Amino acid sequence: MMKDEVKPVRQPHRRLSPNLEAVVRVEIAKLMDVVIIFPISDSKWVSPTQVVPKKGRMTVVSNEKNELIPMRTVTG
Repeated sequence: MMKDEVKPVRQPHRRLSPNLEAVVRVEIAKLMDVVIIFPISDSKWVSPTQVVPKKGRMTVVSNEKNELIPMRTVTG
């Protein structure tokens, strides 16, 4: 539960390399197809995706305190 005095944070977009962007788009499409994630267009909270490629999974850091938030997709 969030405290009432917490204000939403919108962080700026960070560009990805074209190769990495293509990989991220494919992974996002897979997760959307199985309804693990879904688009939200009116969120007051926005954080850039930081992709860390690893064998068989993808870890995303998306926190203003640089805390690691594990979001893993097992691909094999």
